[in-house]
Amino acid sequence: MMKSEKEIHQHRKDEHLSLAYKYWKEERNQTLGLTFSDVRIIPNTLPELSTEKVELSSKVFGQDFEFPFYIEAMTGGGERADKINQTLAEIAKNQHLAMAVGSQSIALKFPELAAGFKEVRKIHSSGFLFANLGAGHSLENAKRAVEMIEANALEIHVNTAQELPMDEGDREFYWLENINEIASQLEVPVIVKEVGFGISQKTFKELSKTAVSGINVGGAGGTNFAWIERKRSKNGFDLDDFGFSTLESLLEAKTAENTKSLVATGGISSAQDIFKSLILGADLASSAGFILKNLMQTGPEKVEEILEQWKQDLNKLFVLTGSKNIAESHNVDLLYSAKMLDFIQQRKK
Repeated sequence: MMKSEKEIHQHRKDEHLSLAYKYWKEERNQTLGLTFSDVRIIPNTLPELSTEKVELSSKVFGQDFEFPFYIEAMTGGGERADKINQTLAEIAKNQHLAMAVGSQSIALKFPELAAGFKEVRKIHSSGFLFANLGAGHSLENAKRAVEMIEANALEIHVNTAQELPMDEGDREFYWLENINEIASQLEVPVIVKEVGFGISQKTFKELSKTAVSGINVGGAGGTNFAWIERKRSKNGFDLDDFGFSTLESLLEAKTAENTKSLVATGGISSAQDIFKSLILGADLASSAGFILKNLMQTGPEKVEEILEQWKQDLNKLFVLTGSKNIAESHNVDLLYSAKMLDFIQQRKK
């Protein structure tokens, strides 16, 4: 019996979830480029600061985020996916964190599937939510996605390296003008998000000319969607070693003199990863694959324990470096590895 188009879309969502979990469970997320271990924090033996005086909030996208990290986009649009989103929404609510939903294109095509996405807003009624759509969608679709979950912002994902290994994927990528139109006319902030391959100076400079409010670097080191799509496809296009890591993308942003708000995503799996991202210029960090792995392996209670630990550890890292707030963390002294210095030298413009 032939599957309907809706069933095919939902099956793809389930495949993405299963393969993303497999990817993290097998620890395939070791990036080919620079990692956070290539950055060492210079000790500050006399920080002259107490844990009670640290301010972890980040003001970005017109909002005060209580903590400078959030639960990144994962899924939605099928029974299994919706249950995961609802669990993530409960975690985000309990932890006072923002949350992004996965791509809502399936619910735009099949409106009956919007209910699962809408449940996220019902659960996390007062939280900051990011809607999510691909860069090829129209302004009208962007508005519908935001309205669907009463979103506070929209993530527009740019995923050329995911589409090309996909048998049924797009083969035309003319996005920049459309992104600017959406960002110019949508009533909420628009963040351009890579999906695991990082962002170069050229792209930062191109996006600097648009109306987008922020850039999510989505670096290698997190979930590799090219690997996922290659496992699903028959065309065999191998991009396992493609892209810039999260750390490399943050360095590219500095060299490009980026002025847009920055989100660090891609392999974020500890408070130190978050803190080093902030030092290197990020306003927020987010995590998807690491959270998914722990959710699937040990359940929501364990994920909440991890997030609570991140908050405590982050507070202590601020004290350790004498940083009262995120603005001061940008001035923390770092020691770079030889590999990192080589990267910076090669990428000077």
